[in-house]
Amino acid sequence: MIIDIHVHLIAINEMNGCFVSPRMTRGLVYHLLTRALGLHGTSREELDHAYRGKLVEWVHGSEVDAIGVLGLDGIYTNGELDRQKTQVYVSNDYVLDVCSISDQLLPICSVNPARKDAIDELERVVEAGSVAIKTLPNSQDFDPADPAYIPFWQKMQALGVPLLTHTSFEHTIPPVNQLWGKPDRLKGPLDQGVTVIAAHCAGAGTAHVFREDYWDWVSMLPDYPNLYGDISAMASFSRFQYLAKVLENPLARERALFGSDFPIPISPMVFAPKIGIRRAQELGAIENPLQKNLDTMREMGVDEPILHRAASILRL
Repeated sequence: MIIDIHVHLIAINEMNGCFVSPRMTRGLVYHLLTRALGLHGTSREELDHAYRGKLVEWVHGSEVDAIGVLGLDGIYTNGELDRQKTQVYVSNDYVLDVCSISDQLLPICSVNPARKDAIDELERVVEAGSVAIKTLPNSQDFDPADPAYIPFWQKMQALGVPLLTHTSFEHTIPPVNQLWGKPDRLKGPLDQGVTVIAAHCAGAGTAHVFREDYWDWVSMLPDYPNLYGDISAMASFSRFQYLAKVLENPLARERALFGSDFPIPISPMVFAPKIGIRRAQELGAIENPLQKNLDTMREMGVDEPILHRAASILRL
């Protein structure tokens, strides 16, 4: 199976148990988002339903066999959800509901270990079919290395469910503490035997060329056979420079999993110096974003083991 393990679920309607702060839905941001999704002119009330329909259309119309659909838990204060501090919240119930539409949509629920019912929620969503757990420590404001979360990581290991977690700098959801995304913070779950997938292979991104975390992730690979990374967003302007680094390093290549980070735009033109302007234009003309990302990655040398590796890592 070719599984794109990193596809975000867009949800802003509170009737779905989700919410987005007003600052992230105003004016230009909302306009650019809906245009990028091919949903320009869609009302806020209709956006969630329209986007879930697009996900099904895109995955059914591509060579991608399945996509990991990501939830996003919030910030917790004294174990309770803090709506004032949380910028984006995509509920696990909504993730599970959307993924019930098609077997090609795989739920990846999100559980912040700082919530007072974290272990109960973890058990609930895994039993309901979550194939991994997604976290974004920078924006959910928790330190993965905090000893207080050891029981949570131990339960993840016992359940055999992997952790897909953002690493390095966060650029989209407003961060609370960027230090929580450092690769060394992952030693918390790694030391408890959890299989950890570091999103973007801890690439800091184009905006942080002088504060790199990628090499820290690479240096941890020999010591942690349960550490992986995904190549999501590596066909975009924000992180395209990391794809060659991963493919040139034998061990990094052996630990890489396929992903897109959609709706981050796929931009084949960033690879024009290698593949040529004409080929970049051909790839850019592909309307289906999942297929565009897949074809671009293949053109750049991403091989079948990377494309298929997730099937042996996720809790399918």
